[in-house]
Amino acid sequence: MSAGQVSATTDSKTPSFKVRRIVKGFEFGHGSISGLAADHKTLQLVDDAIHSHKDLLVPIDRDNTGKLLTDDGCGDGREVLTIFSLDQTYKRSLNRSKVFGGSATMATASAIGLGEASGQSLNAAFENSIKTLDAKDMDFGAHTDEHMHGKNCGCGAIDKAPQILFASLKYEMPIRGAITLLLDQVAGLNEVYANFRAYVQQIAADPDYSGKAVMDLILNNKHSRIVKQLGGEHKECRIVLNTVRDYTVNQKLIREMTKDKAQIFAVDVWRMQDIAGKLYGEKSAQQRAFLSELIYTLATAAVLTKGDLPVDVVEAA
Repeated sequence: MSAGQVSATTDSKTPSFKVRRIVKGFEFGHGSISGLAADHKTLQLVDDAIHSHKDLLVPIDRDNTGKLLTDDGCGDGREVLTIFSLDQTYKRSLNRSKVFGGSATMATASAIGLGEASGQSLNAAFENSIKTLDAKDMDFGAHTDEHMHGKNCGCGAIDKAPQILFASLKYEMPIRGAITLLLDQVAGLNEVYANFRAYVQQIAADPDYSGKAVMDLILNNKHSRIVKQLGGEHKECRIVLNTVRDYTVNQKLIREMTKDKAQIFAVDVWRMQDIAGKLYGEKSAQQRAFLSELIYTLATAAVLTKGDLPVDVVEAA
């Protein structure tokens, strides 16, 4: 499907939205996930769903008291097998916002981009970011998968954090180009990248990073975060960036329409902005934090995919 805008209107409770394809692929990456892995008919079904299905967006769910969920999960497109916290399991999966790796990962990327992680190991940087989220009373979640073992928790955005940080430098120029495609304002990007470079040089001598240790920190704290275990293999063939606040992308729709032949990555850009806004009070710091999140998100895509997944943006009509 060529780039362009397609309007889609849902029921009266969901705002009208439009979808536009911003790029046929970021064209950088060395991962195994490909936008061409499914057959042509399946890929067409996925594109049709993204660009014209009225149920592409679903509202963020509410808890038993009627309050909007304030935690988040990852943009991984696989199905949910179980939902649990440290001391209990849950019967059904609720719709929550999605950012790669959850807020713990985005907060860590922000700390790196603002130079606050200097001198810390990567596990220590995650630990301090989780403590900061707790101190600011910011709720968040995460995911594992059925393949987790050893030092891995099953979330690529967490497990591959060292590789992702190296990729942020390896693909610096195309990542910068992608950011200018996504944003009108990129003030602070040079400073953020200088801090990323300094930190990556530092962690090159730190081979002891563990994604499972990060997940243990997420689970074993006073707030008892909710974690979802995902199942199956990665079949993502598209990346969808959603900017419509309090809504998220309906990844289940894609799995069902294609009979689980395809999935999509989903990122709620408004959630990334909220994370930056709640972590930092000063506008320029919020901007640098948001840029840091974008760098990490794009570098995650580079590590997990071949760079040939078309990218769509969902906006309020």
